[in-house]
Amino acid sequence: MARRASSGVNTQALLVGAIVLIIVLGGGYWFINQKPSGFDAPVLDAVSFRTNGRSLAGNKNQVTGVLIAREIRASSQIVTLEVEQDGNPVHVPIIIPDGFTAGNLNQKDTYTFLIEFNTDGVPVALDVTQL
Repeated sequence: MARRASSGVNTQALLVGAIVLIIVLGGGYWFINQKPSGFDAPVLDAVSFRTNGRSLAGNKNQVTGVLIAREIRASSQIVTLEVEQDGNPVHVPIIIPDGFTAGNLNQKDTYTFLIEFNTDGVPVALDVTQL
């Protein structure tokens, strides 16, 4: 006796398709919301920076705070971030070198800077993102 062809919905194929779709959508969401790889640097300990910044020469760190001051000079800019650490505000000056193309920086906005300390122990911006 011949077997009849099944005309029902293949639930196993539907389940596998749904799982693959969830994985693809989750991976896309993770990829879009991932920070730039340079921001994997350790967070700056603002208190140790204020007490002995010269010892940090050559280190890369990230620092997040509110931009409270901006001074434009002929060859660079200097911005000051107010960083909250241990419940106390700490002011961190950052040199923005000439040719830094990160857009317009506005006071009272929150930014995360990727910084590298020069030989004098002063932070120099490598990259920035607005939060």
